[in-house]
Amino acid sequence: MEGMDVLGYLKSRQNELERVNHPLAGRSLNFRYLYSYGIGVLALGSMKSMTELQDRYNYFLECIALPKEQRDRIITDINNHFEFRLMECIHALRTKAVQYCFLVDLYRLHNMAVWSANYCEKVIDNYIQMFHTSEQEIEFFRAFNDAVVKRDVDMARECYHRFRDAGFDISYSLLKYFFPHFTDEDIYQGITVEPGKTLLFDKPTKIQGNIIVERGGSLLFDGADVSISGAILIDGGRVRFRDTKISVEECGKRFFLTIQNAAVVRIENSVFDCNEKCGFLRQNSGRLLIDESEFRQSSVQRMIEFSGTYARISRSSFSDGENGFIFASGSSQMQILNCDFCKGSAEYGGAFYSDSIDNILIQECSFRSCAAKYLGTAVYFKYQKLGQVVKDCVCRMCGTEKEAVFNVYQDDFELRVR
Repeated sequence: MEGMDVLGYLKSRQNELERVNHPLAGRSLNFRYLYSYGIGVLALGSMKSMTELQDRYNYFLECIALPKEQRDRIITDINNHFEFRLMECIHALRTKAVQYCFLVDLYRLHNMAVWSANYCEKVIDNYIQMFHTSEQEIEFFRAFNDAVVKRDVDMARECYHRFRDAGFDISYSLLKYFFPHFTDEDIYQGITVEPGKTLLFDKPTKIQGNIIVERGGSLLFDGADVSISGAILIDGGRVRFRDTKISVEECGKRFFLTIQNAAVVRIENSVFDCNEKCGFLRQNSGRLLIDESEFRQSSVQRMIEFSGTYARISRSSFSDGENGFIFASGSSQMQILNCDFCKGSAEYGGAFYSDSIDNILIQECSFRSCAAKYLGTAVYFKYQKLGQVVKDCVCRMCGTEKEAVFNVYQDDFELRVR
């Protein structure tokens, strides 16, 4: 790094840093090529559209992360293998969600056209026919696009509500991709998810009251931003959090999320703030899988109390736990990998407490400013036994090595105190 031109490096990456990732950028390379080919028919299919839209189309290719060698094939395939590649493209765009995203990309390019506007409209009409798009869907996209062109958020919101009230579904994140200024918020008063039903939150939402998920029901959070005064109670139902932010404003329960008789609970890339109202989760069965998530400000109980079969918590952070962060009990097996624990305090085990009779692995974790009234400022094991491993971990301001971890099995103990 010595002598490196940092400013020059940042300038060279400016376009990449400012680029908005395409909603389908994570799909396979073959899918992204066929999708980009279909969009290319509009952008490169005539001399007028190519003159007007090629720069914007190149930006789209950057966003969808199509490699350069694949981009170079598109114009060749349009000229030499048009019908064959087009049929492959239509076959790849089978699902309604993908077709909606495709239409959004077409309209985004169409809105920049002047000389080639008529050509672009014909291309969009042809795709609509090939997708067997309904009249309600056609009307929605045209009306919503009109709102995008006029930058009219209220008009866009009315279109969205009419579309949804008619029984159609389109993701909020896709509408934000189409119209970055678009905003909408749902408000709920107490919810029961009945057997066989699925409730999806994917947008800003306010909830007053508890959410009850009955056996066979599903509760999904995907890209949601939720403010809730209440708790979530699940008995035999399903729950998943992904790319979600949740703020608990009030909670009449000791835990925000109470899960009984569940098979698997998944939490990915999400942020939870208990605002010192409660603990976050109590789960008594099944598996708990947490990746790349953040948990803040618990009180009353530990952040997580787990007595199910198996839990894996990786690349996540925990901060400000008034009664500590994690409690493993019963016969639960647990792995905690690459996690950070900051400012947890309890009578025993400032960050982690276990009385489980199964194996516990805590590896490559960091404990900062954790405290215990009695034993284990960072980690407390009730029983000293084989299978309790604390490895490659670091403690900062958690007392000495002897104070930080209590009852670890010595042969598997590696801890650095700083």
